[in-house]
This record gives sequence, C-alpha cells and structure tokens, in this order.
Amino acid sequence: MKYKKRHKPFYKQFLRLRQNIQDRPKLFRFKKQKWQTFQENLKKQLTPYRRFKIKDQFQLSVSKFAGRGNSFGRKFRSNLHERKIFSLFYGGLKKRYLKNSILKCIKTKNYVNSNLTDYRHVIFRFFESRLDTVIHRANFSLNIKGASQLILHGHVYVNGKPVKTKSYRLKPNDLVEIAPNSKSRILVNENINKSNFWPLPPKHLLINYKTLQILFVYPEDSNLMPVFHHYLNLDSVIANIKKA
Repeated sequence: MKYKKRHKPFYKQFLRLRQNIQDRPKLFRFKKQKWQTFQENLKKQLTPYRRFKIKDQFQLSVSKFAGRGNSFGRKFRSNLHERKIFSLFYGGLKKRYLKNSILKCIKTKNYVNSNLTDYRHVIFRFFESRLDTVIHRANFSLNIKGASQLILHGHVYVNGKPVKTKSYRLKPNDLVEIAPNSKSRILVNENINKSNFWPLPPKHLLINYKTLQILFVYPEDSNLMPVFHHYLNLDSVIANIKKA
C-alpha cells in the first residue's frame, strides 16, 4: 500500500524557532492557545526601538567562558535552529542546495578586493544575488515565496528575456523588469501598495517603481550588506552543515 507524502506544516516552523523569520502577518491571526505566547513575544519585538534597529551581522559577540549552555546537545540544537532560520529567511532552501552553496563560497579564493577576507561577505553576497531575493528586497512581492511564484509564472524578465528559475544569480548591471503585460504589472503594483517598505531596499538595487525595473549594481568588491531584523549566525549554520 502506497502512502501519500505528507508535507510538514509551514507555520509550525516559526513556532518551534520562536521567530517570525519572514515577517508573516498571518501569524497574528491564529487563535489557538499555543500561539498566544508566541504572538506576545512577537509584539514585544515590534516596538519601534527593536524593529528599526540595524543589526550588524559581523558584531555578534559570543561568550568565551564555558557553561551549561555549551553542552554538546545544546550546541547541536542551536546549530540546527540557526540553519533552519537561515534556510527560511531565504525562502525555505533545501539542505543539499544550502550545503553545496555555502561550502562552495567558503572554498573560493578569487577575491577581487584583497581586504575582503571574511567568508561571511561572500556567502551573504551569493544569496543576496538570487533573483527571488532581489524581487523581495525591492518590495515587488510581500514575501520570498511570492517572489518565487512571480518568477515561476513568467512575470519576471532579466535583460529582456524571461527567466523562470528562482535561484538564478544576477551579475552586476543586470536589469530586472516585470513583464510588459497588464496582468503582471497589476499584480506587482498591488504588492507594492500593500508593502510597508521595511526593511528599506538595499543600496545595491536601483529601483524604478514607475517602470517596475531593478538595476542590480552590486560591485564585486563591495561589502554592502542589507538590513536584517535579526541575527544570522553563519558560524553555527556552517557547523551544522559540515556535520550533515
């Protein structure tokens, strides 16, 4: 007897990680008791000071001293949670793709800028140049999944040609635009009107909201990073991936 593959509940992942990684407003509409504590913690995080505070990914401090929190079991759980947070932040990437991409970034030695020796810059630059990430950062979609849907349904052009691969990596001076048909433009304009424009679009994207075009001007020797509303501990992500 063949059993159908059951998909894991999507929103329960945020409950287990205790963070709203993708800023989903739907999480505040759940009325079951298990969501009440989670919603209260999220509301505390939405205070102006915490919500609009820029968190530098390279200033994360870690205690030098050993303690009960440094046990093997807790380290493994922490690293596993960090990998899931990183994966969800970029749209729920599969473990194999995440592993191959990060290990490839670590092994690369072709740095254009001699001062760029931190592998974390290379990893963030790799994932921030994905087409679905760029569409979402420009507020053309309400979430990263919506950006993937726009790409898969043929609503996005790159340099005048339709691209249906959400993992397509953009190069400097690539022009991303929405398809010229009315259906695509109405859909994207509705997303822009519903967006709260936070975090602000990063500096490496030149966006024209009238023509619905994005110019990707991320230079190879740049260290510019987008604004994150939480920390992404890449060291923990890499530690979990190497053991996988």
